Amino acid sequence: MCEKIDKIERLTKELTGSMNFIDKLLFALNTSNEGTAILDKDGKYIYLNRAHEAMFKYGEGEMLGKTWEILYTDEQVKYFVENVFPEIAKKGKWSGKDVATAKDGSLVKEIVYLTALPDGGLVCTCIKDDD
Repeated sequence: MCEKIDKIERLTKELTGSMNFIDKLLFALNTSNEGTAILDKDGKYIYLNRAHEAMFKYGEGEMLGKTWEILYTDEQVKYFVENVFPEIAKKGKWSGKDVATAKDGSLVKEIVYLTALPDGGLVCTCIKDDD
């Protein structure tokens, strides 16, 4: 019985430590100045930090469930599909400059970093390109 209690106490400490670490990771992501988003395998946003939403002038949670394509023209979408995604498939990542369209129609020059996730999704990190 004492062994079981010791094991439960050890597992509880490990779980608490893991949860504290996850809380710190989420805090870091949510307070970062860089836009960070996670997209599922269908290209839909499943997570966005406030910096990402603000960069494109969307309200909190407004982009969730929508695809990345809402930020780009048909021509840009075609470029990503034909050039960027094959490179990600080959190398696991891609970075470059582009111009996105914010919710209000204004143009946002950006530097984008895309990293493939094991499940087929993507991590997108972006910053404004003030050049």
